Amino acid sequence: MKTPINWKRKRKLAELTALIAAAALGLTACGDGSPDGRNTESAGNSGTGVEERGTGAENESADPGQEGNESGGAFVCVDDGTIRQELTALEVVELMGNGINLGNTMEAYGRNDLGTEAEATRYETFWGQSVTTQEMLDGMKAAGFDTLRLPVAWTNMMAFESGDYTINSAYLDRVEEIAGYARNAGMYVIINDHWDGGWWGMFGSASEDTRKQAMELYKSMWTQIAERFRDYSDYIIFESGNEELGFRLNDTDIAEDSGTLSDDECYTVTNEINQAFVDTVRATGGNNANRFLLIAGFGTDIKNTCSSKYKMPTDSAKDKLLISVHYYDPSGYCINASLSTWGTKQDYQTMNDTLALMTKFTDQGYGVIIGEYGVLLESSGLKENAADYTQNLLNNCDLY
Repeated sequence: MKTPINWKRKRKLAELTALIAAAALGLTACGDGSPDGRNTESAGNSGTGVEERGTGAENESADPGQEGNESGGAFVCVDDGTIRQELTALEVVELMGNGINLGNTMEAYGRNDLGTEAEATRYETFWGQSVTTQEMLDGMKAAGFDTLRLPVAWTNMMAFESGDYTINSAYLDRVEEIAGYARNAGMYVIINDHWDGGWWGMFGSASEDTRKQAMELYKSMWTQIAERFRDYSDYIIFESGNEELGFRLNDTDIAEDSGTLSDDECYTVTNEINQAFVDTVRATGGNNANRFLLIAGFGTDIKNTCSSKYKMPTDSAKDKLLISVHYYDPSGYCINASLSTWGTKQDYQTMNDTLALMTKFTDQGYGVIIGEYGVLLESSGLKENAADYTQNLLNNCDLY
């Protein structure tokens, strides 16, 4: 197990740099500090226990696959539907290892241009990505990623404005197919509802009816998703939301009269949404009664999530809740061009101190997922010390 360092390392990690350049957004899972099952020395390690049950043809008799799909041919998923009853939230994040987001695909929001009845792959490619294939997921697994986070914009094919919260079956089919690719590759899969056009702002509407409709939409959405994946193994994990569960409940992208929630009310409503998520998924029964559930932190911001105002939901299952936060600090270095370098003693200390705050949750038995992190590219390529930044972040995860 490595520990974070407190001063700039001069060593350049060429292989890690290339890997991070290819992965625009990272994902990592943090457990209770045990190095068992994790090879922290190699970004290419895949020996995390994910493949213990096997992903070969011998498992093809399991049924969560589907008979057909719009990208051509019959598709079979080898997921065997196993739920490891005794496996805890702290233990599973050790097995989940390092992950990658399948960005700009199923969360690409195209309904304003395409309507709600286009082919599912047209939304998937709307932000310029290719149609996802089994070969792509196999390549991600071979590169050392053991978990796929699959962001989704479910309202792309939902006529929710009319009060119809039915997700088009073709869209569910396509998400299930991509999740199946990841399972065939031996990966864990996190499925969420992402920005999704900003419909989340309905929760902050000035209209009580709109706020009620938002909760009805949310519960209906997760009922449909949970029922579709009810028989899958606990390698499928549901995530309650993304960065919108927080102050962005006041967003006006879709609900133009939004913005009515005070800061305290944003916490209250976030807690209510997360509780509704757990209750809704558990109520669908089957494997969902004991599936691992990933609870979005407040705006996925670490400090705001560690506020006493933020509450983890109660759960009928024991030790099956995880918590999700993101890390893009400092934003001038990670997201925009105002900072070109990182790596002072204070930079390291700030990162170390911030990530250490999440022990508040691991101490209570909740596994921690850093669902997004990274240093975005400049036109000239990687920023200085991007590999050092990433290494120190992952060292903190190993430490805690």
